[in-house]
Amino acid sequence: MKSRLFILTLFLMIISCKAQVIGTLEQFEECASRTNHDEGCPDLENITYVKDTNNRLNQFVGTWKGNHDGKQYEIYFEKKVQFGEDIKWDRIFGRMIIKNNSGNIIYNSFNESDQNISFFGRNFQNRVYIMHFVGNYDCLESGNVFLETKINNPNEMTLFYSQDKDGLLNPAKCPNFSTFVSLLPTQKMTLTKQ
Repeated sequence: MKSRLFILTLFLMIISCKAQVIGTLEQFEECASRTNHDEGCPDLENITYVKDTNNRLNQFVGTWKGNHDGKQYEIYFEKKVQFGEDIKWDRIFGRMIIKNNSGNIIYNSFNESDQNISFFGRNFQNRVYIMHFVGNYDCLESGNVFLETKINNPNEMTLFYSQDKDGLLNPAKCPNFSTFVSLLPTQKMTLTKQ
């Protein structure tokens, strides 16, 4: 009897050490809106997995197309579950092909591995999902992308890109910086789900 009790106790201790502490996207969204969010969220310190419990990310999954300023955009958004190392997150990852008005491909990230992907989700801010994008980093092309599906038509989405203003520019790596045009538009663009 003592050996069974010992084995059961040992088993429970192992299970409790490996237990996953789940938080939600909503909890982290609320945490980011707190006035003291820079100090962290002590109630979320032990979280090991940030889960999309309400399937809010599903609205973005799929292929979306749009045109802006003579460029054709095809963006594929995929939901990854429990992605990451220390803290796992449910996130959206984006891969895209951008063509100029002649149909020539000027950017293609469809072959990027998940570890090197340059278009990945962060979290919600109200109805808007915030992603981070890195294009030509040598030309300071990185920033946040804001996605929002339309309430009255979930097959339409607006995309807005806010380019980072900080960074060190090396003119040798980006000689055409003065005429450089970012891949994503810095005005709202409408995408349609395919």
